[in-house]
Amino acid sequence: MKMGINMKHKRKTVNLIKKVIIISLTMIIAVVSVSCGSYLEAVGNIAESPVLPSKTPQSSPANEPSEEPSESLEPTSTPEASTLPSSTPTVTMDPSLVLSVNPLTGKSEYMNEFSLTAKPVAILLENKRQSLPQVGISKADIVVEMLVEYDISRFMAIYQDPYRIEKIGAVRSLRSYFTKMALAFDSYIFHYGYSEYGQENAKQDLIDRNLTTVNGIFGEDNGHPFYRDSERLASGMESVHCVVTTGENILNSMKELSTEKTAKADQEMIFNFSTESSTKNGKEATKIYLTGIYISSPYFIYDQDKGAYVRHQFADVQIDGNTGEPITIENLFILKMDTQYIEDSALHVAITTHGTGTGYYMNDGKYIEIQWSRDTDSSKFNFTSNGEEIKVATGNSWISCIPSDKSISIR
Repeated sequence: MKMGINMKHKRKTVNLIKKVIIISLTMIIAVVSVSCGSYLEAVGNIAESPVLPSKTPQSSPANEPSEEPSESLEPTSTPEASTLPSSTPTVTMDPSLVLSVNPLTGKSEYMNEFSLTAKPVAILLENKRQSLPQVGISKADIVVEMLVEYDISRFMAIYQDPYRIEKIGAVRSLRSYFTKMALAFDSYIFHYGYSEYGQENAKQDLIDRNLTTVNGIFGEDNGHPFYRDSERLASGMESVHCVVTTGENILNSMKELSTEKTAKADQEMIFNFSTESSTKNGKEATKIYLTGIYISSPYFIYDQDKGAYVRHQFADVQIDGNTGEPITIENLFILKMDTQYIEDSALHVAITTHGTGTGYYMNDGKYIEIQWSRDTDSSKFNFTSNGEEIKVATGNSWISCIPSDKSISIR
């Protein structure tokens, strides 16, 4: 009996303990829930607080730098005319320049007013390797290339208006056949000396023709247009390769000569110019090699982008020292002429520049075979193909005169 009462008492005690435990756990869970809620609310308040930086910053105060430039720093879509140049600036034209057609190129150009009635100017230029680069040659309207001695070629650069060119050179001596070629283009010659003995005697040829020239070597230079270039001398060039002149000096010299000597014989175009040349239906000529003719071994490569031939010699591109740019040619003539090698101490040559001969005309990457004729050594050239006068494209020209027994390579 007593044992049953004890067991019953124990069960009541156990149940009471369970209730206490359950009530205690319930209270603990409630406290924890409230604490967590307060904590999360506090964290949320911190995240929204303006005192601490946010991962995505709000707009900055006026006195702090901003990631986005202020509107006042951006350029306006329509700039003020007073601060930026106009898209079409006003060009002040030199009043001494007149728009006219250049008779040596067939192109309309702004030229010095003096050049409209004056003869073209022909200047003899050196082409030894030691004298390179020439300066001012790329501005020539026509360049005539001929042999001198020791298979060296020399140039005669012809300009209708050389008067704005910075520098032209190196200027060298005259040969009688260059005089004859200058007369074909009604040009006034500038040179520094001449051949004056034996069969090749340019000095005597001028006397016989009663021609005057601007010759710097003997003081017959009409205004002293020539000088030895200090930059070329400083580079180590021999003084003989350093004689140059300027467009301004040439103009002054020409103006000091009488009008009778400098006036053009006529105003005709030197070639039968056309917007489309006779080579339109010609054969391909993108590479022309004059190997074994001149010691410089010149060749011409057609540049489609430039629409012109780029000249090379001495295994390199030929450049103009004034600009550093390659020499480009729109019309290329190769003329075969009777050439004799004179047995004198200088190994001069004699070239026949009149009569008839054959040759080639290249333009726009194509060529045709031509015939050239000239009644006398002072008259103009006539160029034909199959009996008809050829059409020459407007632009500059290069004329290489080679011995009639020599051949060239055209590819």
